[in-house]
Amino acid sequence: MKNILIIIAISWFFSSCNLADAIDQDPPNNLVPENVVKNEDDARALLNGVYSKIISFTSSYYYMYSETIPSNLIGTMNQTGTGEYDPEFFENNLQSDNSTVESYWLIFYGVIDAANNAIKETSELSIEEISSEDKKEIIGEAKFLRAMATFDALRYFGQFYDRSSELGIIVRTEPVNFTTRSKKRSTVEESYKQILTDLDDAISEAPEFTVNYRGSRLAAMALKARVLLYMGEYDKAVIMADEVINSGYLSLENSFSDVFDKGINSTENIFMTYRDANSDIEENNRKRFYVGRVGEGWFTNLMENDPRQPATYNESSVLKTNNEASYRPTFFLRLSEMHLIKAESILKGTNDLETARQALNIIKKRAGNDPSTANTTAALENEIFEEYIKEMAFENGSDWFAGIRFNKAMDLKNNLTSVNQYILPIPKSEIEGNEFLTLTDQNPGYE
Repeated sequence: MKNILIIIAISWFFSSCNLADAIDQDPPNNLVPENVVKNEDDARALLNGVYSKIISFTSSYYYMYSETIPSNLIGTMNQTGTGEYDPEFFENNLQSDNSTVESYWLIFYGVIDAANNAIKETSELSIEEISSEDKKEIIGEAKFLRAMATFDALRYFGQFYDRSSELGIIVRTEPVNFTTRSKKRSTVEESYKQILTDLDDAISEAPEFTVNYRGSRLAAMALKARVLLYMGEYDKAVIMADEVINSGYLSLENSFSDVFDKGINSTENIFMTYRDANSDIEENNRKRFYVGRVGEGWFTNLMENDPRQPATYNESSVLKTNNEASYRPTFFLRLSEMHLIKAESILKGTNDLETARQALNIIKKRAGNDPSTANTTAALENEIFEEYIKEMAFENGSDWFAGIRFNKAMDLKNNLTSVNQYILPIPKSEIEGNEFLTLTDQNPGYE
């Protein structure tokens, strides 16, 4: 097992150099078989390796697929790429041998495994090798990243919308080796429990917010607000969203377009990928091929005349997440989402229309639109849903999952006829390679 970790650690070191340089935190050059993870610098190099899995432009496309796949499923985009399997996403007709589905699964579990190694190896360092505070912060940051990837795996491959379901995901909290490779699916509730445990640890132990391209206590709080919303824990989601909003670290930009023009310098981005001129080259960022991918129909009709449309797309080209001025980053968590989570949770939790409208109108006002005057639950619910689309299209699945939560998805796309299509199939390779899975463990509706 140690030899496996040595190989992984060395590969992580080389893949994480660009990120480490970008944050002025050079990794050590001594990750060799006889002295892997012997001090704080080694531990931080392993942590940087987790980030490299998220921003990788060669081995995985977490940064890109988290935009294209959900946007295709709901119809705000019309193409994920150029491969033969890609039309299956826009047509909502996924097969278990779809190679992009398999890649997506492996992307999430690659991040989870990298985080597990960082947590394990850092935990084993002595007080002589690393201070207790540094150890705590590195582990807390890694747990935030593990929670993010675990939650993404759950909402794409598990029945996240039904807490009583047996069909959660494979929860992994230790590095994968020949002994731990095969593991059963957890229930949805067990999956959520592990995600919340990691987030609570991150809130307690991760570093304070300093930059928006590193995990932090604030990022963990924002992600927890989102998770609680998906769980239907609306009162708790409001409290957590409020804590983020009132933290004093962030503020909404004066204009919607400023968020995407400024990128890492924006005052409202909580967690995003680091991008700069050196990394924004053609072979490193496939977002350059987002031309011609805007889905026509319900989406463009909804966006028509909205002040945010010009910053969101231009004719058929995606702009907001393909913004040249900010080097095309991926946005995982933004402050504006906290206001929308608050509005949605208040409405679904206590049905307090006035307070929910107040939260919603903060975002509508920033966009340059008239405030909501909806005086029925149904009308306000529809406005909140539409605001998710207008404000957060193409961002980390916000449009797709809003369609599911607000029971709009089937109305928007004729291809959607069953809730089984709300989640992707467990890849055929995972079922065949995991001794604790059989064809009966496949998600409903997939052969």
